[in-house]
Amino acid sequence: MNVLSIRVLALLLLGLTAVSCSNIEQRVGKIIDTTREQPDQTRVAKLLPFGNPSNATSETSNRNNYLLFKRSFVLSYNNDRGTLNWIAWRTTINDLGESLPRPQFEPDSDLPITFKRITPQDYSGSGYDRGHMVPSADRFGDPQSNAETFLTTNVVPQSADLNQYVWEKLERYARGIVRRGSDVYTIAGVYGSRERLNGKVTVPSNCWKIIVVLPPGGSAMTIDENARVIAVDIPNENGIKKIYWQKFRVSVRQIEQKTGYNFFSDLPQELQDKLELRADNY
Repeated sequence: MNVLSIRVLALLLLGLTAVSCSNIEQRVGKIIDTTREQPDQTRVAKLLPFGNPSNATSETSNRNNYLLFKRSFVLSYNNDRGTLNWIAWRTTINDLGESLPRPQFEPDSDLPITFKRITPQDYSGSGYDRGHMVPSADRFGDPQSNAETFLTTNVVPQSADLNQYVWEKLERYARGIVRRGSDVYTIAGVYGSRERLNGKVTVPSNCWKIIVVLPPGGSAMTIDENARVIAVDIPNENGIKKIYWQKFRVSVRQIEQKTGYNFFSDLPQELQDKLELRADNY
């Protein structure tokens, strides 16, 4: 084989290699894009029956309003804050059960690799609790779902008085509603800033929660103006442990004004107004 033939063969091989690499890159790109596709509408309807309050999406570019679906809850994640914006879940009698062994807190591997990694150690020595949003006890009926409540995407820095007293008592009250024969749909979240932990995690000034009481298996389509809606807005501080959670009840509209969210966006406006403008006094 002469020198010219060798050069021609080398060029052909280089061209084939480039095409092969390009095809691989295209396939990898498709795989990456597929993992970040928007969730199917059945899943959205199940976990966000009243609407997506912040219009969160599963696009990696939406770093501070990133929609993340887990086994039994969905959340909007804020990469800058290092915590969720809000999280939503439903609790039924089948979700409850006997106490399970307590798992270790873990980072959430489902977040995009370009997001900063929040670990349980980022809370260590801070003086703040790793406060669950979806309570562990709301998922004792399924070990896998329970384990997901210990991911760092489901916790925020809470004062001990809030986490261990006021918040915990409201959690128990909601489970009591379920044990008495209803389902509860809950959306909870944070706003404001007190300080930063380890330069990565924002301590919220307030934690809020909205609980909608539904008949067992009831859907958003069955809700009417008489539905019970409990909304609370609680300062994230110590010195409140002896205050009943009922003292922090507000209207849903007040939380919307503080957060900029629209909580019942999929309901008719007239029904939204009736549910959002009154504070629970049961």
